[in-house]
Amino acid sequence: HFLHGHLSREVAVKEVLEQWRLVRPTIELRRNEDAPMRLMLQPGVSHLLMVLLNNAADAGERVGRPQIDLTLRVEHDHLSGEVRDYGPGFDTAQALLPGTLFNSGKHDGMGVGLALSHATVERLQGELWMLPAEGSGARVGFRLPLCEHEALA
Repeated sequence: HFLHGHLSREVAVKEVLEQWRLVRPTIELRRNEDAPMRLMLQPGVSHLLMVLLNNAADAGERVGRPQIDLTLRVEHDHLSGEVRDYGPGFDTAQALLPGTLFNSGKHDGMGVGLALSHATVERLQGELWMLPAEGSGARVGFRLPLCEHEALA
């Protein structure tokens, strides 16, 4: 497990987002009204969410659009989410190749964090994908099976 203080234990979605806002106060984070804010996340999942938000924040800041749209939903026994940034976007050919998408080179702005996130998602038997967003920017989505203990508190 990731031993980064607050990330070494289960935390609620609300806590993860509050923690993230303290670190990145200049980013406008919009989320869906029905996001499961009290859902308890295991450390790997909260870390994944932080990494995706940070990558989106970095992308938006590069082009002066520090805004992120976050959608989180519980569907049956899965948590699905999408982080949409307003950054420069990416080469669509790259999106078709998970190996290049989730490599650890920082040249594409994804960095080691997303490579680790991809490994986390695979370990949890979930899915992680990236698509171009309408206009500019990117949408990174994930779908993860919920453990029995990741119930609404």
